[in-house]
Amino acid sequence: MRYIDNVHLHKAFLLFLTSLNGVGSKTIMKILKVSQQRQLTIEDFWVNRAHIWQEISFSEKTIESIKKFKKEHNLLDNLAQLEASGIQVLTFEEEHYPKLLLMTDDFPIVLFIKSQIKVGSSAWQTAFANTISVVGTRKMTAYGQLVIRKLIPPLIAAGKTIVSGFMYGVDLAAAKTTLDHQGQTIAVLGFGFDHCFPASQKKTMQEFLAQNAIFISEFPPATRARAANFVIRNRIVAGLSKATLIIEAAKHSGSHITASYANDYGRLVMAVPGPITNPFSEGTKMLITQGAILVNSAADILNEMQEDYHFGFLPPTTNGEKAVTAQNNAHGQNNPQLQILLENLTFYPELAFEDLLISTKLDPALLNQLLFDLELQGKIIKKWGKYCLVS
Repeated sequence: MRYIDNVHLHKAFLLFLTSLNGVGSKTIMKILKVSQQRQLTIEDFWVNRAHIWQEISFSEKTIESIKKFKKEHNLLDNLAQLEASGIQVLTFEEEHYPKLLLMTDDFPIVLFIKSQIKVGSSAWQTAFANTISVVGTRKMTAYGQLVIRKLIPPLIAAGKTIVSGFMYGVDLAAAKTTLDHQGQTIAVLGFGFDHCFPASQKKTMQEFLAQNAIFISEFPPATRARAANFVIRNRIVAGLSKATLIIEAAKHSGSHITASYANDYGRLVMAVPGPITNPFSEGTKMLITQGAILVNSAADILNEMQEDYHFGFLPPTTNGEKAVTAQNNAHGQNNPQLQILLENLTFYPELAFEDLLISTKLDPALLNQLLFDLELQGKIIKKWGKYCLVS
């Protein structure tokens, strides 16, 4: 996509793409790539110049969705309405998009945010600097509550931000305990801001907002809660966090999904053991036997996070450059960044994203795009969270 001077318009364009039926993150990245290759502007896409809709292989349903949007909106009024309603919109191209989330291979194109904290402020940057997600069962026991009271305050005192899914049970208790101790919490929702699930937590959300909590959703405001949405949002909970801590969980639960995402992203996975009589100790016991770090105290968590060096050397964005602008020169046979990536993949049998980030020293967004391109070309595959060349 030709990066025009009107950054606001480009942001509105990405917002528009996320609202289309049948268009996900990979399709949007393909749109940006094809538009860039064809040197098409936003206006060109809007009128289907060079038959780009057909080249992207849009379904009839998606094309109808575009036409409907064009009748009811222009690009900028949609963004303006959201901002007027108190929802901040952040795209993956912007400097203040959470760096840890951008390092994942399935980051959301757009984040919708509600908070008294402004995106890009010093408080925003501090909130995302030292994150740990705390998740667990909705059927929390007295033991789980005791563990939260024991572990959360020392983490807050150490400057950690608690990330959760804002569901009743462990998630909500961890977030509430954080705010009670004047800590920072980030809640990731499985629905849009026009709704609240369960509805009984709407008042709690308002109380949390008044205490500077940050609420994040990848879903447009009108999106209702669906079971599948909560599974999807678990990747954001894990992706925002340097570590994921599971406090209580049944054998097969959403907490395991979050832990699986964290493991795929190369993040720390920790679990708290529990009484053998507690069915919600079965899930954490299983995770520990599978390699999760056993946690008995907050000191265990802080020691492990201190030793996790992967995230301490992220290259800063300089001169206000947007991460994705680096993609402009990311294509072509003589691309030096691509050569560096291929050399690393040739030398090592398989590498996780964070290892490639360290060894190639590439920008996270650029590395994501290069890997995406190579996967589309069938030159690499991803298995168990690691990339390897196709022989």
